[in-house]
Amino acid sequence: MNYKKINLKIKNPLDFWAAFSESERFFWYDRQRNQLIIGAERLASLKQNKDNFSDYPYLFHSQTFFEQVNQELWQDFGGETLAFKHYFVLENQSSFYLTCEAPRSFQEQNFPKLTHQISEEKADFSAWKSLFEAIQENFAQEKSQKIVASRELKFTSETSFNLESILQKLSDNNPASFIFAYQKEAKIFLGASPEILVQKNGPEILSYALAGTFPKTLENAGERLLNDAKNLEEHAIVVRKIQQNLLEKAKQVTVGKTEVMALKNVVHLRTLLSAKDNQLSLIDWARHLHPTPALGGEPRLEALRFLREHETHERGLYAAPLGIIDHEGNGTMIVGIRSALIDQKSLYAYAGCGIVPSSNLLDEFNETKVKLKTILEAL
Repeated sequence: MNYKKINLKIKNPLDFWAAFSESERFFWYDRQRNQLIIGAERLASLKQNKDNFSDYPYLFHSQTFFEQVNQELWQDFGGETLAFKHYFVLENQSSFYLTCEAPRSFQEQNFPKLTHQISEEKADFSAWKSLFEAIQENFAQEKSQKIVASRELKFTSETSFNLESILQKLSDNNPASFIFAYQKEAKIFLGASPEILVQKNGPEILSYALAGTFPKTLENAGERLLNDAKNLEEHAIVVRKIQQNLLEKAKQVTVGKTEVMALKNVVHLRTLLSAKDNQLSLIDWARHLHPTPALGGEPRLEALRFLREHETHERGLYAAPLGIIDHEGNGTMIVGIRSALIDQKSLYAYAGCGIVPSSNLLDEFNETKVKLKTILEAL
């Protein structure tokens, strides 16, 4: 596929995003690499080992948390590897426009940061209590060591949600996170995820173990988290399993030091794991590692069986792999946490936390409330 590369200097990348408001599109802001990519107008849905990924400058890949989507809200949304007709790329303080069609022109616009007037449809504490108690019963039967429970909260707005405002606030509020959005027809999934599932750069493979959380408002939160037995136990389960899964495909794995990752509202325990591999693609690695015990549980199959049976909402792309692949096959797959699905004037916000036998019902519920702030503060 022949793409023209055009030097494009626009005041605000959202001018490019807004020009395709009626199109399928994605937004990807990698704060670590200072790289922003916007793709617009679906060109093709590609199949690995059938289509030539190198024909396209960038691909947007997503896979749903569960292979099968049962509920209507998430039907026909995600689970594809997509090429687009138009790309805007900003990196290393230079920007350019890639297109396989006649170039478009882009109008400079003003994008104010707005405050949406929203209302929550219903409280869900009783549902959370039932889920938590079912998890503890699972532990009592010695079926699992850890299960990651999640909540779905529905909010409604009197007016349509302003996507440009939300993306700006997500970017401003979350400098240590990946800012993402994917829109198809009337629905858009967006968020600010701090967690890499897998990153590939040639033979270099990187994954995060990100588990264990304290609210940032807690005095000496980071130091206390590093010495908290419950959170250290939860984190260790994730580190061990990712290391084990990496070793199934790579000869050697390096496990880094466990440190504190500080975000706007919370602090997490984070351990980086790295390996070398020249055989598997980025998508192969994402499928092999998903879900880690930070998103599903341990053992994996039992946790997934439990969640399918006991969580009443569909996860869709929440906590699932999504990200960018370049023409060389390198890229980053994050997990879609700190996220929400917008469907016209309704917004479904998601948050979860890892439950272990020593977990406390109210503490875990409050942890999800803190995590939900990532989305609610951007509205």
